[in-house]
Amino acid sequence: MRSLRLSVASVAFALLASTPPLRAQAPPAQDASPVDTVALLRELHRIRDQQTVQSKQTRQTALQHVTAAAGNAERAVALWEEAVRAVQFNGAPKENAGFREWKDKEGEALNGPLARNAARLFFVWLGLTIQRDGGMPLKELLPQVVAYSKELAADLQAEDVIEESIKHEKESANGNKRQAPQRKATDEQVRKMHDHILNRGLAGSPVVQWLKLGDFVNPEKWEKQPGNLDGIFTQIILPELRVQHDPRALEYWDLKLRKEGEAAVRTKLAFDLEKFTTQRRPTLLWSRAEEMLLIGQKNRAIGEMFGLIRGNPQHPESAAWIARLEALVAPAAPAAPAAPAGSAAGEETPALPGSAPTPPAVVK
Repeated sequence: MRSLRLSVASVAFALLASTPPLRAQAPPAQDASPVDTVALLRELHRIRDQQTVQSKQTRQTALQHVTAAAGNAERAVALWEEAVRAVQFNGAPKENAGFREWKDKEGEALNGPLARNAARLFFVWLGLTIQRDGGMPLKELLPQVVAYSKELAADLQAEDVIEESIKHEKESANGNKRQAPQRKATDEQVRKMHDHILNRGLAGSPVVQWLKLGDFVNPEKWEKQPGNLDGIFTQIILPELRVQHDPRALEYWDLKLRKEGEAAVRTKLAFDLEKFTTQRRPTLLWSRAEEMLLIGQKNRAIGEMFGLIRGNPQHPESAAWIARLEALVAPAAPAAPAAPAGSAAGEETPALPGSAPTPPAVVK
């Protein structure tokens, strides 16, 4: 029994001996010396002012490069190629095999007049975007935006001509066994390059990435895609012209009428032409009349709307048009007379001296 107690005691002693000693708890970390808040704020303001100055300098330098390219198609193409080399080929030398292959294939399309003009237009819109993002009032930029929209409309019309040429080339190739002589860049390749330049957002372009302009191309209520004519009108031009009650807002609808009408004729399909004449054209004319309301020409708009309803009684939207016109011309409901001050609803109003008493309201 005594030996058992000794063995238990020896085991306990062994366990205590193997247990590491308890460490004293470390004192809490001491805070640093008090901050000189005046000096800290002064330094933060200095850094912020320096960043503002640097940002303005970067914006101004970029705008100079962009403006130079916007005024010259050759400069625009050269700057676009440099951006592609820097972004897509990591700045490889011009003699690099990969870049040379791109220049001889896809890049060759930049020599086509349509693609060259697209590159120039890209830089025009990029310059306007940078200025707007920098705080230039829209009212001051509007004449340049309107001028750009006219250039873009002419460019899109030229693209339609190229589309017809592409279609004709394909038809000729199918009907002629002899192949036409190969050109370095076909019309289709030129058109694809044109769309590649204009029909995507500025931020995703190689130029903006190369020049690090991502912070300068995000103004609010602004179209970010240089080739989106509808977006430029609906987001920028029309809202400003409506505020000014400027009749030039109607030119947008005239442009759409002409462009869609020409497209319907080009298809040479009687169905497309009839659909445009009986459905799409009246719809566009109704939108044009609605625009008249927005620029303050209510009487003219009512006349146009009534003419469209009378001339297109079977139009799918005629019922909605009638309801809209009725709401415009219906006389306003007379306002209910206000109760005299101090009287509660349902109480009889006391008669004024020399007047007949007011009869109480009859509840039906």
